[in-house]
Amino acid sequence: MKNHILKYFILISLAIITFIAQSCDDSLTSTDIDNIVMPDSNVSYSMHVAPVFEIKCVPCHNSQKSEAGLDLSSWVNATRDPTVIFPGSDSTSILVFTIERIPPYAPMPPNEWLKRNHINGIRTWIREGAQNN
Repeated sequence: MKNHILKYFILISLAIITFIAQSCDDSLTSTDIDNIVMPDSNVSYSMHVAPVFEIKCVPCHNSQKSEAGLDLSSWVNATRDPTVIFPGSDSTSILVFTIERIPPYAPMPPNEWLKRNHINGIRTWIREGAQNN
């Protein structure tokens, strides 16, 4: 009888631990960023831009796989080249040309459009100085 109770207790404990571990997963998904509403001003890198970069850009533009020499995995890396992100000027930032799909630049992300909300937010963030906020 004690053996069955012990086995039952262990099984329940493992189920609880598994549930807790799964509920603690804080990785972002496309659904999460779809819920991000970019404000018309005071766009935050950490709250608005970085999550979009993480899901839509970083899989190809990171420190291990920097397609076209671009790493968007951190603010420091993303803003390293002022031709890609020109703080204060979204109209001269190559990143904007790619996400707006303006020739002759390769459209990014290549297989889907970013949501207009995200594009507008990234443009506003750049216009506001591309701050690490």
